[in-house]
Amino acid sequence: DLGCGGLAETNRGDIQMMVGKHQRARRLVLLSILLLTGLFAADPAFPQAAAAETSQEEISPETPSQWEFSLRPYLFLSGLAGSVTAGPVTLPINSGFGDLVDHLRIGGFLAFTAEKEKWGFYADFQYISLVGKSTGRIDAALELENLIAEADVSFRPGNTPTLKFMAGVLLYTVEQTLSFLEDELPQVGTTVIDPILGAHGVWELNDRWDFELRGDIGGFGVSSEFTYQLLALFHWDISNSINVPFGYRILSYQIQTGDIWMDTRMSGLVLGLDFRF
Repeated sequence: DLGCGGLAETNRGDIQMMVGKHQRARRLVLLSILLLTGLFAADPAFPQAAAAETSQEEISPETPSQWEFSLRPYLFLSGLAGSVTAGPVTLPINSGFGDLVDHLRIGGFLAFTAEKEKWGFYADFQYISLVGKSTGRIDAALELENLIAEADVSFRPGNTPTLKFMAGVLLYTVEQTLSFLEDELPQVGTTVIDPILGAHGVWELNDRWDFELRGDIGGFGVSSEFTYQLLALFHWDISNSINVPFGYRILSYQIQTGDIWMDTRMSGLVLGLDFRF
């Protein structure tokens, strides 16, 4: 259900003012989460931090660290919510994962990590193409192609071995074609490249289980108005080189380009495989 039955005449200025209030609240919440995560990971009383410091003292400074790599093919079992405003017309979107699967054409998700000593690199790629029709009284259909690509540099402070900070860029491109009352409206599309800042931590729970937490914010009016992402995963270690991550992810975009205003949020379960080498 793409919510096309809710098409209505709206004042885009009023919508933006309302969204602006939500933006400020979201930013405060997300910044608080990132700061609390950093403080928790930096706590000297945290047992893993103490163990890591002991381990570092035992390593000779002349001993070079080796590159460590991780490849993660995964599924993002996401729903899609929000709205797209073009001129005076607003299209509300409210589709659960089941709706998207029914109308999915193709989708692919892959993440890559490389780390050596305190520095690292992270890349993420996801592509999805889908089509859906309204279930309301108005005959409408929406075709959507969505590409998200991310590249980050990470830095792990010496006193926070469980936490790393990230800075990078996030590319978001979307093409949407809306057919309304059997007439195809002009294609709505945009491509934005946003700076992002975030924090990422992994904590060992026991010999077989780990917990991963990530949060980032971006946009800052450079290209998008505002973006944010939250990711919480548990890892089940099958072996030293393979584990199964599963959990929940939220990815939100607020974009203004010309007469187009897009406020969309993808959220849902994540399931994948990590290959470490």
